Amino acid sequence: MAAVEFTQIDHLGIPVWDADGAAAFYEHAGVSVVIDETLDEYNIRAVFLDIDGVYVEFLEPTGPGNVKTFLETHGPGIQHVAYRVPDIAQAVVSLRDAGVEFKSDEPMAGAGNSEIIFVEERYTGGLQVELVERHD
Repeated sequence: MAAVEFTQIDHLGIPVWDADGAAAFYEHAGVSVVIDETLDEYNIRAVFLDIDGVYVEFLEPTGPGNVKTFLETHGPGIQHVAYRVPDIAQAVVSLRDAGVEFKSDEPMAGAGNSEIIFVEERYTGGLQVELVERHD
């Protein structure tokens, strides 16, 4: 079995009701928005700020779905941690070979020209973990 390589924390996913309002604090501190994308298939707007190569992702709901449900249940706060991998397909195969299950059958398109997949929380100590391969 090939080892899975997490090369860095890619981002912290933070559901918020107002992504512009949340980003304003960071912009005042000199941090720039690098991705602002509406993903209709997930009913979210994703706003990424780059802090020395690690992103803070504000997720604003644009309709019903996981982000809106999270906000209604828990309020704003960290929902998930995403780890960057060099080859998401290889990472999925390796983890599946080790018995790990995912929330979807295959990686899917993510914001900012990326592929993503979420690991079932029972394998991560209850933390929602996302794997990300960026195609910059």
